[in-house]
Amino acid sequence: MFKQLITGLSVVALSLAVSNTAFAYKQESYSKQVRVEVHNASSTSLNLTGIYKLENLTTKEMFFALPNTPVTFSQVNGEVSIYQSGASMFSANGFALHALTGNEKMVVFTSDVDGKKGATADYETVKSYKAFQGANFVNEFTNANGEVWYSITDEQGASSWVPATYAKVAEVSSLPLGKTPTGTQFRGSFNVVKSGATVQIVNRLDLENYLKGVIPNESYASWHQEALKAQTVAARSYTLSKAGILSSTTKDQMYKGYTSEQKSTNSAVDATKDLVVKSNGKLVQAYYYAASGGKTANIGEVWDTAQVPQFVSVDDSIEKSPYDNWTVSISKANILKKFGFSSTDVLLDVKLTKGGSNGEVTAVTAITNSGEKTITGNETVMRNVFLDANNASLKSSWYDISFTKPSGITEVSVQQTNGTTDISSLTGTSVQTATGVETIPSGNVNIQTNEGIVSTTGTTGGIDTVTVKGKGFGHRIGMSQWGAKARADAGWTYDRILKHYYQGTTIEKY
Repeated sequence: MFKQLITGLSVVALSLAVSNTAFAYKQESYSKQVRVEVHNASSTSLNLTGIYKLENLTTKEMFFALPNTPVTFSQVNGEVSIYQSGASMFSANGFALHALTGNEKMVVFTSDVDGKKGATADYETVKSYKAFQGANFVNEFTNANGEVWYSITDEQGASSWVPATYAKVAEVSSLPLGKTPTGTQFRGSFNVVKSGATVQIVNRLDLENYLKGVIPNESYASWHQEALKAQTVAARSYTLSKAGILSSTTKDQMYKGYTSEQKSTNSAVDATKDLVVKSNGKLVQAYYYAASGGKTANIGEVWDTAQVPQFVSVDDSIEKSPYDNWTVSISKANILKKFGFSSTDVLLDVKLTKGGSNGEVTAVTAITNSGEKTITGNETVMRNVFLDANNASLKSSWYDISFTKPSGITEVSVQQTNGTTDISSLTGTSVQTATGVETIPSGNVNIQTNEGIVSTTGTTGGIDTVTVKGKGFGHRIGMSQWGAKARADAGWTYDRILKHYYQGTTIEKY
C-alpha cells in the first residue's frame, strides 16, 4: 500500500511538471506546390520515415501516422480505408498525410485509449483519445504491476498517462519520406484518394524538391553541369505551365523521387533556383525530348497546332546520340491490323506523305488487294502507324520506308466517270465484260492493256515486311537533351543552350 502511494505521488508530480510542454515540430507547407501521382492500385501503402500528420479529408479531423510501419490503403464500399498497427479508419474523400519536421518524440495511439492522471488504470481519466491520435512524449514509467506507461502532453496542453499496450513511441524526422510499394522514396506530403475503382497516391511537395527527383531521370547525372542546368530550367518551366496532377512518367516528366537524387543534378537545381524560360514576359511551356536527329521540328507541322515562334525548326547537327539513325522492321500482319484490313488480305504497297519541312511524315497509305486506307494525324499518330513485334511505336515521325514489292505487279490506273483510279483499289467497281456489266469482288484481277495482260497482284503473296529508317527520338519540339549535352560539351552555357532551342526567349525568375 505504501509503495503504491509513493508511485502515485511520483506520477502526479511528473504530470504537473510537463503540463506546459510545447510542440516543436513544423508541418511542411509549399509556396510552389507540385502534385504528382506516384502509385495507383486497388490496394496500396506508404512506409514512412518520421511521423506524419494524418488528416481525414471528409471530417477534417487530424491524427498521426507512425513511421517504419506500412500504412495500408484500399477501397471499401466506396470509401478509402486506412490500416496501421491494428487500427483502421474510413473516409469518403480519402486522407492527407502532411510531412512534419523536427526532432521530438511522439506517442501515437494504436487504439482508443483513456489518458489517466496516474500510471495505473484505476486513476481518474483526464481525456479520452481515438486510434491514430497522438501527443508529445514526456517520459516512460513502469508501475508496481510491471506495466509500462507513457507520460504525454497533447496539443491542447492536457497532460496524462497512457498504457504502452495501446500506443507507440516514434520520432519526428528532419527528412520526412514516404516509400511506395515500388520501393521508391519520395520527399514531402501525400494525398491518398479514390481513382475509379483504385486508390491513388499523390505526392505533394515543393517545386524545387520535385525537380531533384526529375532531373537525374530526364538527363544523365554524369553529363556536363551546363546541360543539367538547361534541363532543370526547361523542366521547371514545363512544370509551372501545367495544372492539376502530373504523371510520374514521360507523359509529363519522369519522376523517381528522393531515391533517384544525385549530387550533380541537385546542384543544377540549386544553381538555377526559380529560373524559367519566358517569351515576352510570359512563361513558356518548355517542351523537350531525347534527340532531334539533326534538326528540331516546327510545332505547327508535327502537332497540328498553330505555329509558335519559340518552337521553330533549328539546326541541331552538333547533336550526337544513339538515335542519330535507327531501323526497325514491321511485319505485314501489324500493318494490316493497324489499318483495319483482314489478316488474309495481300499488302501491295505502302506510301508516305511528308508534310513537315524536314520530311516528317503526316500521312501513311496502305494498299491491299481489297482496297486502300490512309491514316493521317500528328506525330504521335504517325509514330504509332507502324508497331514492331513488341507493339512498340516508332521513335519519331521523321522516317522513310523501304520494302520489296510483289513481283509481276504493274502500276496502272483506269479512267472512270469520276476520275482516274489505281488498279489496286478496284474492289466494288463495275466493269463492262463480254457477257455484260460485272462488279469486281476483289482487286485480284487481270487487265488488258496496250502492252498486254497485266496483273494487279503479281505472282507472290504481297509485301511481307516493311523496313522503317528514321532519325531522332521524341516529338522533336523544343530542346533536344542529347543536343544540349553536345552544346555544353562544346562550351555553351545553359542559357545560351535554352535560347537556341526556344527561339526569341529570355531566362528569368518566375
